[in-house]
Amino acid sequence: MKNGFTLIELLIVIAIISIIAAFMMPNFLGVQDRAKEAGVKAVMHSIQLAVESYNMENEAYPMGNNIPLRELIDNYLVQGGYVTAIPKNPFKGKEYAVSDQAGKVIYVYDDSTASYKLIGYKRNGFSKLLELGNM
Repeated sequence: MKNGFTLIELLIVIAIISIIAAFMMPNFLGVQDRAKEAGVKAVMHSIQLAVESYNMENEAYPMGNNIPLRELIDNYLVQGGYVTAIPKNPFKGKEYAVSDQAGKVIYVYDDSTASYKLIGYKRNGFSKLLELGNM
């Protein structure tokens, strides 16, 4: 008599592992997205601090409507040293770009109330993740 597993036994074990993996994969992907969304929130908080520092020195918030994060940094926050490096987009693993959709952050300034909002988006670029502001 030979020791070992038969082909049928091996196929059954592989099938069971495949079924378990099929159930676990969506949960794993959801955990990854939530971690990346937490990264976007952290970037937003850092940028909020930079915008507030900009306001303290210039006595005004950056002007503009629907400004992508990279444009806000390049045009307002880098020059005064409020941001020393371009943050990485957690969904892409690269520096934020103006064209980013996944994990994008948009700056909106309302001149009538002298208030601003930073709006962060999820992976799809349409669902809001978080809004931060001074109001």
